Amino acid sequence: DIGLYGGKTSVNLDLNLQSLWKFQTGDDPRRKESDFDDSGWPEIFVPAKWEDQGYRDYDGYAWYRKKFTFQVNNGDKMVLLMGKIDDIDQVFVNGILVGSTGNPPAKKWDDVSTGGEWTAFRGYYLPDGLLKKNQSNVIAVRVLDTGGDGGIYEGPVGIISQTKYIEYWRKIKKSGD
Repeated sequence: DIGLYGGKTSVNLDLNLQSLWKFQTGDDPRRKESDFDDSGWPEIFVPAKWEDQGYRDYDGYAWYRKKFTFQVNNGDKMVLLMGKIDDIDQVFVNGILVGSTGNPPAKKWDDVSTGGEWTAFRGYYLPDGLLKKNQSNVIAVRVLDTGGDGGIYEGPVGIISQTKYIEYWRKIKKSGD
C-alpha cells in the first residue's frame, strides 16, 4: 500500500509503476508511439524530481517511457495514477492520449501554465480495451517544466481499478488526508 501526499490513507495498486523509467530531454511527438525505439535512453526513478537525478537546472520538454505487462483482468475499468507532475503533462498509453493537465493551445505548447498544475494529482481513466492483457504496453509521458523543479515527482504511480480508485478517494475525503 502506498500513501498519498505523505498521509495515512494508502492505495492498493493493481500494478505499481514506481520504478526506473526511460527518460529523455527535448521534444519529439514520435516518442508517444508504442513502437518508438527508446533503447538508448538513460533511466531515472519515478517518482522523483529530474533535478535530483542528473538534470539540474533543466527547464523545458522531456519524455518518460515505461514498458510493462498487464495481467489483471477483473472486468473493472482501470485508472492510470500518475501522481504529481511539474508542470504540464500529456500521457499516452500505447500511442493513445489518455489525459493531460494544463492548457496546451491548439498550435503550440508555449505559455500553457496557469500556475498550479504542479500541485494537481493525476488520475486518468483508461478506455476499455486499451491495455493489452499479457502483452507489452507502453506509457509515454510528455512533460513541460516551465521553471524550478520538474518531472513526475510524487506518487503513487501505477494502475488501479476504478472501483478501488473511488474507494480510495472516499477514504481521503473522510480522513482529511
